[in-house]
Amino acid sequence: MPSPVAITVPATTMQLDQNRLGEMPFTVTNTTDRPLRGRAAVVALDAAPQEWFSLAGKAELDLPPRASAQVLVRVEPPLGAAAATHLFRVDVTTAAAAEAIVGPSCSVVVPPSQARVNRWKTPRGYLATLLGASAGGAVGELIILLGVRAPQEQDCTTVDCAFGNVIAEAVFLIIALLLGLVLLWIGSAIGAWIGLRVRRYLGAKTTALFLAILMIPWTIAMLWVIGKVTDSLTVAVIIAPILLTAVPGLLARGAVLLLRTRHL
Repeated sequence: MPSPVAITVPATTMQLDQNRLGEMPFTVTNTTDRPLRGRAAVVALDAAPQEWFSLAGKAELDLPPRASAQVLVRVEPPLGAAAATHLFRVDVTTAAAAEAIVGPSCSVVVPPSQARVNRWKTPRGYLATLLGASAGGAVGELIILLGVRAPQEQDCTTVDCAFGNVIAEAVFLIIALLLGLVLLWIGSAIGAWIGLRVRRYLGAKTTALFLAILMIPWTIAMLWVIGKVTDSLTVAVIIAPILLTAVPGLLARGAVLLLRTRHL
């Protein structure tokens, strides 16, 4: 019985660059005259670490009759992995076939580490993290400035009314501050992740996670320090974005590099 799905690939060998990151497109074609639903999975072969391979997109496939869809395999070995050649493939399971449909085996060539590396000149992702975290934090704060409006004060003739206005303003400031900090943390983490992904650095998700965790105690400590150092609101507004986003971003990136490569 012919297979209801055909799996093809434009090339069977992928040579990774020095940044050790690559993608291989597989084409899955419905060879029948009826729609098919299936699920793609990347399979590591010859004892290759499965965690190196992932799908850049959804695994579920909805194929109209005689139609094709692309499955993109992302290969991301760690920076310390030894130079070698490993095999992998894409399998597709569907209700139209009793067993998984096996795709062609492909090889990925992990390049050797450079013999001599000037670590001060080698890009490590610090700048991408710094710019991404700062931009993301700025977007988060901008959302608060544009989306939150202070409550309108009532014209008061009694003490109770005036006291109510003060309470309303205090509650508004507390809520705005908390929302601002949350959006600052979220925006910085997402910004750092996007900056590293755009520049194709490894460890983007780990760096963003470290930054998100670090920013909570860091922000509390820095707000306390700023309050002790200066009473000027202008000075606080100028130095706060640098201390609250850029510095923890660099610390988070350095921690990830230290854990993964043993070098800053």
